[in-house]
Amino acid sequence: MLRPLHLSLPVLCALLPLIAPLELRAANVEKDPYKDINSSWERFGAVYGRVVEHYYEDVDHDQIMRSAIDGLLRDLDPYSQFFDEEGLRQLRQDTTGKFAGLGITVGLKDHYPVIIAPIEGTPASRAGLLPGDLIVAVEGFNTLNLGLDQIVTRLRGEPGSTVNISISRRGVADDWVVAITRELITIRSVATSGQLSPGVGYVSLRQTRFSEETSQEVGDAISRLRSDGIHSLILDLRGNPGGLLSQATQVADLFLDKGAPIVSVRERDSDQGGMKRSQRPPLFGDLPLVVLIDGGSASAAEIVAGALQDNDRALLVGTRSFGKGSVQTIFDLSNLGQAALKLTTALYYTPSGRSIHRQSLTVPPGALLQIPAGDYDLPAGLLLGLILRSPNADTAIERLQARFELEESEARQILSTPLDSFIGEATDRDYPNGLDADTTAYRTRAGRVVFGQGGIDPDVTVAGFSPPMIVQQMHRQRVFFDFVINYVGEESNRGDTTLEVDTTMVEAFRQFLPQSQLAKARPQDGSDELLQLRHLASDAGWNDAVVRALDSLQVALEGREQAFVIPDAALPHIRAGLTTELALRLHGRQASLMSALAFDHQVQEAMQLLRDPARYQQLLLARSDRDR
Repeated sequence: MLRPLHLSLPVLCALLPLIAPLELRAANVEKDPYKDINSSWERFGAVYGRVVEHYYEDVDHDQIMRSAIDGLLRDLDPYSQFFDEEGLRQLRQDTTGKFAGLGITVGLKDHYPVIIAPIEGTPASRAGLLPGDLIVAVEGFNTLNLGLDQIVTRLRGEPGSTVNISISRRGVADDWVVAITRELITIRSVATSGQLSPGVGYVSLRQTRFSEETSQEVGDAISRLRSDGIHSLILDLRGNPGGLLSQATQVADLFLDKGAPIVSVRERDSDQGGMKRSQRPPLFGDLPLVVLIDGGSASAAEIVAGALQDNDRALLVGTRSFGKGSVQTIFDLSNLGQAALKLTTALYYTPSGRSIHRQSLTVPPGALLQIPAGDYDLPAGLLLGLILRSPNADTAIERLQARFELEESEARQILSTPLDSFIGEATDRDYPNGLDADTTAYRTRAGRVVFGQGGIDPDVTVAGFSPPMIVQQMHRQRVFFDFVINYVGEESNRGDTTLEVDTTMVEAFRQFLPQSQLAKARPQDGSDELLQLRHLASDAGWNDAVVRALDSLQVALEGREQAFVIPDAALPHIRAGLTTELALRLHGRQASLMSALAFDHQVQEAMQLLRDPARYQQLLLARSDRDR
């Protein structure tokens, strides 16, 4: 067991280059990675020493070193990261898909935590908790105005322990206490599955992750659908940020012939990497397959999509994928306590030999992308890291406000910023060698031409259709959710599980809007100016005619604040929002996800392809026109 040594900073800096593993040094005689490290450590030690000796107040050495480590890794790429104890806990949750808790998604409503949705088959679901229930107390502690981080901390605990929560429900006179025993909750990779039409199956990994049980979940879901008689399949990978490489290869394995190439991984000193191949005859090799991708499909999701495209096993529909073609390795740093290092150690290549890694994700030093927020420009990497570590939108908004002292509207604007704005566009100035301009043509197994860096292009491009801005605002303010909770809780509707989105409900929604969170969040355009005019009129002694004109103007402004003009183009989107939230409240999360697909243009295009076998085969096997 090594004893701790107490060394002065200059001595420590001088010794650090000498304590590298001898095996590593011997293996790198020709290319010694430590050759230039002495001068670097001397510069760091000189700066650190002056800070320790002369800074105007005592410094937190742990924080300084953490900042130095974070800065080092940030200059490498966006994915290398140091994990402390809390970070390790989150990392294990992401890779295993498990955590100890109740099984609910929570947000904030009326200053209390509100249940957005219980996860099916969890303690919360078995206890009868429903979307819209307010958690007004945890173990007798009032939750009014608690932040989401505090709420989640109080709700989580060791498996087998019990927590008492007080519930308030719309339409129920009295609050009541529910005792729930915490369990190990498994976050499923398959968000939902079912038949979209007779014979067309659908399995969604949308906005989930590739964790330890993903391939088993996907295989089980497709097996159930096959027993129900499906003859074709849609695999939804949109918004899936990736996860375990091993699970990506096993999901691809479900569809590819034995021995088919899936992915190769190449490290720094190796031009060629070992190709991972399908290990067994495919379980679902005969199913016509469409894979949905978009700008949020990354890493493991792209490995699956690229392998299926390059083997001509599936058609890809949607928009270009994210372009994360790098591999991270976790290094245990337990000698430092509860710590680990996630480091980018390789790039992966699809079977055709292409790298789809978007090089502009690695921002060169001095070219850090800035995102405007209010009167300031904030670093995109820092913003994106904070957002990605938040469990939901409300928490992200709270953290953005607290971290950067933003108004809520400014934080919401950041949250609605398109992902490609965080990535930025590579310019000739930043990338003189044109790293993203890979025009090399690669060929799929059947000879189709595909291209490399910058993500995976779908075979059929279908842009996601954005609703009008007013409907986007309704979603951001959870207006549909709030309305449905109130509507279902009304005495005339209570207990009715056959409710539908009809003209009566749409009209009730119109009447609800002036009292909604959207109305409260709308800017009071002109109100401040009108108040200033009133002060000026009073100070200047303007006549009664001016005062009456100001009164009329105020009435007009107040009337406008109450009037929500819904354009005809927004009505289908409003019906869609009401439909999904009604399904969530009455039938659960999976029913809600399935109901939304009827309004999904990319899903509808995929269904049309599977209904037209001739077009499907033509697209799957056709060579590029430029090569004929």
